[in-house]
Amino acid sequence: MGIFNKWNKAGFMDRCAEPFTIVRFLESDGKPTDLEIVYANQALASLAHTERSDLTAKRFSGAEEEAVKEWVNLLTPAASGESTVNCRRYLEPLKIVTEITAFPIEPGVVGLMLQDYTGVVQKLVKGIAGKEVGIFYYDMTNDLVIADSSMLQFFGGKEKYEGMLASFAKEWIDESFVDLLRSQLSEFPYPSGLIEINLKLKNGNFVRLSLTADVRSEEETLAIGYMADISNAPTLAEQEERDTLTGLFHAVSAKDRIDKAIMDCYDSGRIDAMILLDLDHFDSVNETLGYEAGDEMLKKVAEILKNNFKGKDIIARPGGDSFIVYVSDLNDKRSALQICRTLNKLVTQTIPRGEDEPLRITASIGVAFACDNGGNYEKLYQNATAAMEETKANGRNGYTLA
Repeated sequence: MGIFNKWNKAGFMDRCAEPFTIVRFLESDGKPTDLEIVYANQALASLAHTERSDLTAKRFSGAEEEAVKEWVNLLTPAASGESTVNCRRYLEPLKIVTEITAFPIEPGVVGLMLQDYTGVVQKLVKGIAGKEVGIFYYDMTNDLVIADSSMLQFFGGKEKYEGMLASFAKEWIDESFVDLLRSQLSEFPYPSGLIEINLKLKNGNFVRLSLTADVRSEEETLAIGYMADISNAPTLAEQEERDTLTGLFHAVSAKDRIDKAIMDCYDSGRIDAMILLDLDHFDSVNETLGYEAGDEMLKKVAEILKNNFKGKDIIARPGGDSFIVYVSDLNDKRSALQICRTLNKLVTQTIPRGEDEPLRITASIGVAFACDNGGNYEKLYQNATAAMEETKANGRNGYTLA
């Protein structure tokens, strides 16, 4: 207690609500080999669920040798008076994630202030729910995973698991993929990251996981995040090719695909068509109901197109309220007319506006055939646009063939 009384004349730490301890370095042959607690306040004793007297003179050597070495190395800058140490760690004995501040008191002696971070961790993941999501805390330094019940639902486990990553993964993941998972977890950039990874499970199934983590330390030692099975979702590469609002191809990625389809059309002699839709009076939605309502309408139209066109058909949103459907291998050109009639019915929407007259949203459609109207995307799009403008000039809510 001599060190503590000398340093803490005002008795502040006795009354402090934050867990606090003073630790002394023990040496052998001039080298630090162990740590000893010379003081612990009541807040630390409460956190450890023990008596203060049980903590006094307690040594770290009761832990694994590697853990002792890590703590000695971690606290050496503070013990030598060089700098204060700030970090976050998962403390296995206390079963908590804590923020640690270590500062010099005198040579070979440091003060440690702990802040229980577990509650913050729980709040970070509280809003994540569902069986398809698994929450994890990953201590990168110690290769330690702390999984909650949602992670076990995700992998099919029954009990809460805490342990080293290799042991944790061994329960569910094919051994050949454990190192892959470890490398992905350790590569999260500070302060947050999103990574996709393919894993093989013990049952032989492959899953594509989205790993989202909030790295809660500048030393990048602790990641808190969740896994979601996105096996049926677009890959990150595919997402880069798509419009963020609707999930359809944007103009650039659509052009590349349609140019290739046009070349195939010439080679095979099949009948392909570009169908260009432009929503009528769409500006009225944004002006009277707001842009959020306009975005919802665009997403609704995109879903209609995705639900009615499959396979080789290419669906895109080149911009604004325009949509492209490139249809491959039609039976004949009259088939395109039937598609247009169906689209006009599907896209038409009536939006109530209280006492005002309802808004009626329709589509003006232009159609251009690949082998008749141009040898590339730009020419085909130009001809389809001209046909669509003719539809608008003729009263809208219809279709015109180029």
